[in-house]
Amino acid sequence: MSDRVELKHLEMENQKYQFRYLRNQLNEKKLYRGDPRLLMYVYFHDGRKQAEIAKGRGVKPASLTVMVQRLEQAGLVNRKSDEQDQRVQRVYITELGRETSKKTVELFQKAVKGFFEGVSEEELAVYQGVLEKVKENVLRMLDETSGSETAEQESERTTCLSLQNI
Repeated sequence: MSDRVELKHLEMENQKYQFRYLRNQLNEKKLYRGDPRLLMYVYFHDGRKQAEIAKGRGVKPASLTVMVQRLEQAGLVNRKSDEQDQRVQRVYITELGRETSKKTVELFQKAVKGFFEGVSEEELAVYQGVLEKVKENVLRMLDETSGSETAEQESERTTCLSLQNI
């Protein structure tokens, strides 16, 4: 295997372990696999139409309905009919959902600090530069094949940017 392929495998392995750690930490809150990301999306986009959330998260409306129902049963969100159009459902975060989201952000920040323990600021700067170059390459390759950023990519970018501001 080439050094770049081995590096990519190492990156994927690290991500797998990081996600496993975060999932284990979040598991005590009894959230399903995709629920924390949806909850965070609603946290940053409170009151959006359910159809807008589906598009923004890049999931099918039927799948989103099931996910929202789970969060609603857990008391993390609630749905209300739109005042202008009763056919439209809007999703709002509850106080419990807001508290859970804040705890999730705190947990994420604490985990990231632990992930990079022992890594110097200089090493982080080099790592960030490499990741930004790789991201540019991947986005260019995506653009060449798909023509534009998908709703899912836009959602990921928006949620990641929002997490940086907390």
